[in-house]
Amino acid sequence: MLEQQKTPTPRFCKTLTLIVATIFLAGITATLIQYNKLPASIPVLQSFSSEHAQFGPKIAIFYLPFIALMLFLLLQYLEIKAAYPVLRKNKTALSHTERQNGIITFCLIKNSILLYFTYSLFNDLTVALGHKRILLQWHAYLFLFVLSIIFTFGIVRGILLNKKK
Repeated sequence: MLEQQKTPTPRFCKTLTLIVATIFLAGITATLIQYNKLPASIPVLQSFSSEHAQFGPKIAIFYLPFIALMLFLLLQYLEIKAAYPVLRKNKTALSHTERQNGIITFCLIKNSILLYFTYSLFNDLTVALGHKRILLQWHAYLFLFVLSIIFTFGIVRGILLNKKK
């Protein structure tokens, strides 16, 4: 039996991940620098109408970035696992193109999530420091739309690749 080789991650995925990770680290760094200037109680939940729904301790500003980092790492792991062929009992392994589709889909999803949560972190930091919010209602809807386009693209491309077999 011929052994299949690992599917390499496309260069644009590596570059995109590096750029988004740098932006995320810049957001965390900016928050750490401004942390002492934050009031003891900051808005932790906000409605889209700019009203503060709930206040909490200033350490809460790191909750969403932590969740984003955990999602990013999980999707990074799944992206790496998608690169390796899995020989299933009585079934053929996924083709190189199908694995590459999975890698690209995971890459786009993980970077979209991390970028949006970083944008949300900048918004939380801005509001906590007493400025107007930068995250508007349509931004959230746009993010959800883009994420659903990425999911749909990955699913449709995967279905079309299966039909070509």
